[in-house]
Amino acid sequence: MFFLLKMYVCGIKNIDKEIEINFYKNNLSKNLDTSNSHVKAIYGCNGAGKTGIMYAVDIYKNTVLNQNYLSVCNNDGSLDCLINKNTQEFEITMVFACIAKDNSYKVYSHTLRIKKFDDGFKIAEEKLSELSGNNINNAQKYSVIYHIENGEIVGLHKNCEYFEELRMKTMNLLSTQSFECAAVRPLLNSKDKILDSVLSEAAINLVKFVLTIRVVLQGSDRFISGNFLEQINDLINLHTPQNIKQASSGNNQGKMLSCLNTQRVHKNNLESYKKHIGNMCSFLKIFNDDLVDIEIRKDENGDYYECEKILVYKDKRISENFESTGIKKLINLYSALSDLNRGSIVFIDEFDANIHDVLLVKLVDYIMQYSRGQFIFTTHNLAPMDVLKTANNSIDFLSSDSRLVSWTKNGHYTPASQYSKGLIKYSPFNIEAFSFLGVFGDEQK
Repeated sequence: MFFLLKMYVCGIKNIDKEIEINFYKNNLSKNLDTSNSHVKAIYGCNGAGKTGIMYAVDIYKNTVLNQNYLSVCNNDGSLDCLINKNTQEFEITMVFACIAKDNSYKVYSHTLRIKKFDDGFKIAEEKLSELSGNNINNAQKYSVIYHIENGEIVGLHKNCEYFEELRMKTMNLLSTQSFECAAVRPLLNSKDKILDSVLSEAAINLVKFVLTIRVVLQGSDRFISGNFLEQINDLINLHTPQNIKQASSGNNQGKMLSCLNTQRVHKNNLESYKKHIGNMCSFLKIFNDDLVDIEIRKDENGDYYECEKILVYKDKRISENFESTGIKKLINLYSALSDLNRGSIVFIDEFDANIHDVLLVKLVDYIMQYSRGQFIFTTHNLAPMDVLKTANNSIDFLSSDSRLVSWTKNGHYTPASQYSKGLIKYSPFNIEAFSFLGVFGDEQK
């Protein structure tokens, strides 16, 4: 199991100052109890940068797992649109815990810094460290696993004897690919033994952590391809020392997850996919009681079926591809929430869009009580605050000038009343009804 303890983000969209998002307390106890800290809502006015945080995680995930991501983004100009125009660089740090079945854990910090150069965006820095103490804010207690600057390895953990070999193997790669893509994947799949057990275990834990992350953006549902999920799981199972292999057990659901979240389903997983679609149908019926069934139209493609969902209503049949935006959003939400139920770390932008207030609160309440995973979402809807106020680190407010404030109990005020009355620091809401006078083109008396 993985739990995101803290993240730092800077240089995405209009966020030009570093913001720190806490999901857990800074001083860790012997056993991590995350049961009351696994849901967070991020509020903020329009344009504050809430969606930027979601894009930051999306860029992070794709950079770590996809060796061609930066090349594609340089060609299509997408990073130019996302990375802050003032900073011209994007930085994100993820501090996360890898929790074993006996509740022991290891804490890692992983930093990626992507910078714009004359020939496009490149990885200016990547660093993976492991915490040896119990205070996640104590920089002195982190030991370096690997550290890359401007495409060169500048540090490896003290017991690694293969600095020069790794440097040669990754030459000219690390400015456009993460260390995971350039070194871990190919070297685990080769006869070279230059990834020792400490480096291998830390790097694989990072890959597994990133694979648990799911990001749902408005208008899209981005996640790494099923083929890569299968490849990573095969590498973990076939090419790691026995102690790491044991630590990896229980994570073989990657193949299943890749099937359940794409239209491409392996023949061996067809029955599980049908069950997944049946459960999705029950979920959608809560929102639209005219829905009768979801049929699966499938075509063979080697060992796979190419599947299309047909939604059957009382008076019509509609392919998912031609469904309304609202239904497509709910279908994407269901897949993401299913992953959340299995222990994934799910980020959803504008979770409240197309969902009735009452059902939204019920969903959040369900996730808080029963979900195994970690859920972070952005929203404008104040209704979930009543449920969230009982949890730890559950409500954050992002100001228009990139300052983040976590809600803390203040007398008899509820978070909703504090926020709407402008009592949250840096979010004053200095707007009244008369502020709109004259803006619609007519003089109002």
